[in-house]
Amino acid sequence: MGKEYLLDTNAYFNMLKALNLPELAGQYSEQIELIKQGTIAISSITKVEIISVLGKYARGVNGGYQKCSGIISEDGKICPNSRYVTPRKKWNTRMVKAWVKLVEDIHEGKSESIAIGILPFNEATVQKAQKIIMYALEHSFGSLDAMIAATAENEIDNDIEVVVITSDKALKQCLEKCSIPFWDAFNST
Repeated sequence: MGKEYLLDTNAYFNMLKALNLPELAGQYSEQIELIKQGTIAISSITKVEIISVLGKYARGVNGGYQKCSGIISEDGKICPNSRYVTPRKKWNTRMVKAWVKLVEDIHEGKSESIAIGILPFNEATVQKAQKIIMYALEHSFGSLDAMIAATAENEIDNDIEVVVITSDKALKQCLEKCSIPFWDAFNST
């Protein structure tokens, strides 16, 4: 049996972009071909979370300058600087519908470009995540990261050779703590 690649939500979105936007097609072609040689999966949590990622693009960002609110001294002085946020145009209704349809087709097994399995979110996943989240007392990762790590652990427990695809620093930290293999396939640096 070949490798299974479990995509976290951002890796899933990066793969969708690379497969569906001609201007990005070549950027990750080697990584995608390697991933396609194995079995591709997402967790049930990613099936839900991908819609919030699409929402960020659907809503767009106005951009402009934002005042920093960080505390920069022991006496509570607030940072006087601002930073520039690049605007991102809101997707039109047609584009939003097309991306939602693409995701639905993939989840229903109707996509011609990619087949992705959806791994269950069950009581075993929750129990594993409850143990994994305890590492968050020492390292910076959240509950969704723990759920993805737990999903990978379930696969490992079923003798499946799984590699989590992620560029998320916190999730990589979590996976390392749990001795779960990962690959930062979509790192653009």
